[in-house]
Order: sequence, then C-alpha cells, then structure tokens
Amino acid sequence: MNLINTYFLAFGLPAAPEWLFIGVLALILFGPKKLPSLARGLAEILSEFQKAKEEFHREIRELPPLPKIQEPAEKKAFQASSTTPPPPDSPSSQNG
Repeated sequence: MNLINTYFLAFGLPAAPEWLFIGVLALILFGPKKLPSLARGLAEILSEFQKAKEEFHREIRELPPLPKIQEPAEKKAFQASSTTPPPPDSPSSQNG
C-alpha cells in the first residue's frame, strides 16, 4: 500500500464543508476570471502525470528478466585454493 492510500485511509477524503472552504478560498485568491484557466492547467498537469505513470508501468512490465550473473573462473579458482588450511606452525618455533 502506498503513502497516498495510507493517508486517505487515515484521514478520509474531504467532505462537503472542506470542499466548500477550498472553493471559496480559491475564488478569493485567484478571482472568478482566473479560476477556469487554473482548473484547465491543473487538469492538463494531472493528465500528463497520468500518461507518464502509465508509460512507466508499461515499460516496467515489458522489461526482460535479468540474466543470471556467473562468477568469473578466476574467482572460483582462488576460492578453491584458499579453502585448504595452512600448515600448523611448530610450537618450538613460536617460543623463539
């Protein structure tokens, strides 16, 4: 579940009084002549965003599966040679 769905589940969509307040506030801030052009601009922005989102999802679904990465032969040979334990040191050579 994404963040937007979580937000709406926690607070819900705005009810009629909230929408009325938002509308009156927009009318006061922008005026009756500018409001329709702002609404058209907002609709265009949302439309472009929706198109970009759908294109992104389409590209993700069409991606081929990633190839399995093989380890280089040199690394395998090095790991095989390093797994043999080193010879134990003699106790007399450690006393000095």
